Amino acid sequence: MTRDEPMVGVPAFLTEAISTGYGRHVVSQHLSLGVERGSRTALVGPNGSGKSTTLKTLARLIAPLAGTVYLNGRDINRLPTREVARQMAILPQTHEVPAELTVLELVEQGRFPHVGTLGMLRRQDDEAIEEALRMTRLGDFVHRPIDTLSGGERQRAWMALALAQRTEILLLDEPTTFLDVGHQLDLLQLVSSLNRDRGVTIVMVLHDLNHAARFSDRMIAMSGGEVVADGAPDEVLTPGLLRDCFGVEASVVVDPRTGSPICMPYSPIL
Repeated sequence: MTRDEPMVGVPAFLTEAISTGYGRHVVSQHLSLGVERGSRTALVGPNGSGKSTTLKTLARLIAPLAGTVYLNGRDINRLPTREVARQMAILPQTHEVPAELTVLELVEQGRFPHVGTLGMLRRQDDEAIEEALRMTRLGDFVHRPIDTLSGGERQRAWMALALAQRTEILLLDEPTTFLDVGHQLDLLQLVSSLNRDRGVTIVMVLHDLNHAARFSDRMIAMSGGEVVADGAPDEVLTPGLLRDCFGVEASVVVDPRTGSPICMPYSPIL
């Protein structure tokens, strides 16, 4: 077993009473969560609920103010950056890259955690890059500079970067941002296929509750930095949760085609 290979039976993520936030601004306290490998988890909640901050803490984009995050049984903040990148890929909300960088050059960066001591790409790296471009339908964009792409095309390019890492864990922070409904479904179906066919563990922040219910096995609803509901979509997505957590009166029905719950909000509670 290699040093960064997960141990059998160990969760992909485990947090022990972490507090999250930025500087002196505390977002959540004493948050304990476990994410099993091979699962699909959606973090949902109103704006400011702490869901994106929680994801960033799992991703080591920010350090916990207190407590510990374990990645495959090891303290993530004690692991070398390259070792983390071989186990976990992240699609963040915002991206900053040099304006002249092309799509191909961006996606190639997904293989850097895997390259040898000479830093040269190998055949398996080329195959991973080509596959990522194909899965995101970016084959015709490889030589386009990132700053010439539309918002949706840029999002797909960053998704291709994450896919090129070929990790066992994929974190996505509002991945459907800038995408029209067709491309939203395309991306979420792609994520589900990675989970189904390759066993990739998925943790994603989603604003669309119906998408969260359809494309996850588990929903974690947050409000005020606390977990207020955690379970299967049909256990979490209820009129009571929509009223108490989101402040809306709504009905919840079962989608006759997918079997997942669908919420139909009618009016805000003022």
